[in-house]
Amino acid sequence: MAPFNSRDLQAFMAIAEELSFRKAAERVFIDQSALSRRIQNLEDGLGYQLIFRTTREVVLTEAGRVFYEEIAPAMQSLARAGEVARVAAEGKSGRLRLAYMSFAAAGVMPSAIRDFAAQFPDVALELRYLRTQAQKLAISRGDIDAGFMLGPFQNPQYDQVSVASEQLVALIPENHALASQPVVTLAELSAQKLILGSHDQWDFFRLLVGDLFSAAGLTMRVAYEPSNTLGILGLVAAGLGVSLYAESISRLHAEGVAVRPIADCGTRLETILCWNRANQSPALRNFVAVARQAHRPVATPAKNA
Repeated sequence: MAPFNSRDLQAFMAIAEELSFRKAAERVFIDQSALSRRIQNLEDGLGYQLIFRTTREVVLTEAGRVFYEEIAPAMQSLARAGEVARVAAEGKSGRLRLAYMSFAAAGVMPSAIRDFAAQFPDVALELRYLRTQAQKLAISRGDIDAGFMLGPFQNPQYDQVSVASEQLVALIPENHALASQPVVTLAELSAQKLILGSHDQWDFFRLLVGDLFSAAGLTMRVAYEPSNTLGILGLVAAGLGVSLYAESISRLHAEGVAVRPIADCGTRLETILCWNRANQSPALRNFVAVARQAHRPVATPAKNA
């Protein structure tokens, strides 16, 4: 038995359901003579008659009826498979694995996730917290599709887009003398006990802050090194020291913590969305486009925040 031709099967399905050569021909957009040839090809390949046609009516033979009942579910599955595949090709379904670091969690990442989920609700998003260096390794290993990390980062294997650029601000206990000032200086911060994220989790940021104070000829007195943002905020609120953070932290309105600009600090933190350029996922392509749109300049915290 010769392999089935999909066009012949479509022609048979149309006739079996319409029981009219004219209507079936219109349904598959061919003329009746071409439709007849397709049915003939199918019957020749099978070796038996499927359609009985007179001048008045079109009926299925018993073999035709059984053949229709057997192939109808398969044809429906094929049609559904084509539609599901089309949706996947457009990036409207599937799975996307994303990572983020602390600064993105308080800023651009939630906005991008919100907008993407609204536009592509059938794409499953998996979120993981990873520090910047760990994200680079995870992308190279294929463990994640993209990550919100600190930039800049130059590597021919990766593509990236800048999604945020933030000033550094000081986090001060609200009952501290420095909290009464509209702005603070690096020298004033260096005279205080500092609360900075631990080296194993905040290595990239710790290097940046260290270079910042060193360039100003100042030393740091690091008193506590929590591993996460919540720990930093809690220790500052308890009056145990001051800290430096990205200005998006002001959105969290942490109780007991005052956020102040640093007058003599021009350093900005750049958050990038980074991915392996070999990753051709349509869902990832759509997410990158949404992340670009979600990027908004972060407002400088109010002086009396």
